[in-house]
Amino acid sequence: MCRNMKQRGFSLIMAIFLIVVLGGIAVFIGRVSTMQHQSSALDEEGAMAYQAAKSGIEWGVYQAIESSSCITPPQEFTLALAVPTTPASTVDYTVTVRCESPTPTPKEGSTEVNVYQITATANNAAAGNFAVERQLTATVSK
Repeated sequence: MCRNMKQRGFSLIMAIFLIVVLGGIAVFIGRVSTMQHQSSALDEEGAMAYQAAKSGIEWGVYQAIESSSCITPPQEFTLALAVPTTPASTVDYTVTVRCESPTPTPKEGSTEVNVYQITATANNAAAGNFAVERQLTATVSK
């Protein structure tokens, strides 16, 4: 009878150990899953910010080429992009377009060449947890 008394409780210690280990693994898997979801959402926001900045560059190039002068003062507009995963929702990006033209105007032979450096910065700072900003620069001449 003494021999059985010494072995009592061993299975309880083993069960508690297994519960703690399995609980730790579950917490780890939960954290990794959350980080993957956040990373995916941030990647999507970055792609949309890039497209918004690209739209700003295209708009700025059109304005500079059509008017043959830089946009002064820098223009700012809000661009609403549709979120691909949820067709009904949109994300607003603020796009700031700046234009610089070198002085004096460069010449090619006797012809003046209008050169414009256009910078578009898009951000969604009001979006909460995933604040993303992208900036693109283009140089065009006419």
